[in-house]
Amino acid sequence: MLTGFYSALIIFTLLFIIAAFFFIREFVKKKVSPFNLNTIMLGVLTLFMLIVSGIYSYDFYHLQTSDQKTAGGICEITFVNGHGRSIDTTEVMIEDKVYNIKSSTYKDFPDGRYHCELTYLPISKIVTQIDILTKDEKGD
Repeated sequence: MLTGFYSALIIFTLLFIIAAFFFIREFVKKKVSPFNLNTIMLGVLTLFMLIVSGIYSYDFYHLQTSDQKTAGGICEITFVNGHGRSIDTTEVMIEDKVYNIKSSTYKDFPDGRYHCELTYLPISKIVTQIDILTKDEKGD
């Protein structure tokens, strides 16, 4: 699911940047002042899309190369219902750091405190895998 999300986001961003390039080129060809409000706003929006695309591309690279970070310990799992206004997420807190699970795969975990190990993407801190350990697995 995350691969599809990141792929679609990167493709959308690249298409937007290409369209913005052609739009700005048309302004320059028509000898219209390229520094009107529309062009400035389009430039700012393009810069914003480049930054967002760069951040998610970095996470996408780590997702594809399986070079993700890990964390473990006592975690507190909380399901956050978006009530239709946002995406339902599951939040995992380990030592005052919050990690998000965007997939509906783990939404059936009951809220509570567990001993867990998780892998996550370095910038967005989106969890790609979580393992809940029982007392037998952690050696207690």
